[in-house]
Amino acid sequence: MKQILLRVPDDIHRRLAARAARAGQSVNAVANEILDAAVDADEGDRRTRLRARAAALGVLRSAGGAAVDASRRRRIVGSTKGVGPILDRLLAEDRERV
Repeated sequence: MKQILLRVPDDIHRRLAARAARAGQSVNAVANEILDAAVDADEGDRRTRLRARAAALGVLRSAGGAAVDASRRRRIVGSTKGVGPILDRLLAEDRERV
């Protein structure tokens, strides 16, 4: 594993530390996730960038093309509970980049 010395403004460090505290992670872990998503998002079209960011956050789910019955559909929809706000944030951040 490589190390880099990165100088960041106090405000960015404060926000990183706050995000890390909310997530129960170290500042280093959060910074690595952000850098990983940013490198992936740097390539491709908007859809590819969003998919890369969602994958980095662990919220990307693949969907098959087969039809499902109503009870299975309810289970599938239930498994995504709470993901909406995360995806809303990703979309908003992506819109701000353009």
